[in-house]
Amino acid sequence: MKLIDTHCHLNADTFKTKWEAVIQSSKAVGVADQFVVGWDEASSKEAVRLATLTPSIKAIIGLHPVDVTPTTNLDWIQPLYQTFKDKVIAIGEIGLDYHWKKDPQEHAHQAKIMIAQISIANELNLPVVIHCRDAYEAILPILKTHPIHRGGVMHCYAGPSQLVPDFLALGFYLSYGGPITFKKAEDARRSVQLTPLNRLLIETDSPYLSPDPLRGKENSPENLPIIFGKVCEIKALPAEHIAQSLSENVEKLFHVKTK
Repeated sequence: MKLIDTHCHLNADTFKTKWEAVIQSSKAVGVADQFVVGWDEASSKEAVRLATLTPSIKAIIGLHPVDVTPTTNLDWIQPLYQTFKDKVIAIGEIGLDYHWKKDPQEHAHQAKIMIAQISIANELNLPVVIHCRDAYEAILPILKTHPIHRGGVMHCYAGPSQLVPDFLALGFYLSYGGPITFKKAEDARRSVQLTPLNRLLIETDSPYLSPDPLRGKENSPENLPIIFGKVCEIKALPAEHIAQSLSENVEKLFHVKTK
């Protein structure tokens, strides 16, 4: 039985001198592969660089909504993909973030750039990885009116559990991380319960969002088994069965082999 961290940031500065050690320690606890996600041009290129150095890493490239500006340029995405298409598996993380950005004009810029990156993903026949914070009601109509051809995942889903059926109806997978282990996160665990096993993924979002009992510390892919264990507890199904479903979901969405 092996696990895949479908969203981590080994391209972050905190891992610059230790990413290889982190990969080894992760493998020791059954985390065989890591999908390293960019948030801007530099971090996307670093994700690709890491993917060229080890077969356990695949790269996801794109522009995070917090990094969107009125002069944002996306001209680098397609050339980066074309040069490293065997290493890049998705466009992300893209989306909306109303937590850090409060100005409606900034929200409009975020939506415009998200839609542009959906178009790029559709042109390249790639899935998308969606970031959404404090903007779930706003992002749904955009996703409804701008269909994603190759599917997508709501990364580290933290929206209201009552919206889970809406994202499922759009064909999305929902990915869960450390917050489902937090003591007061009853609604997050309700979301896991509402997500069918064939549409569920797990991630760490390292170095962020460490699961309990490590909350507040630097996160790492080697903590994925804690999140996996909580999913098994919520679903009340054998670990081997859930692990098999997670691997199948990764293969279907990202078109990568897990064996």
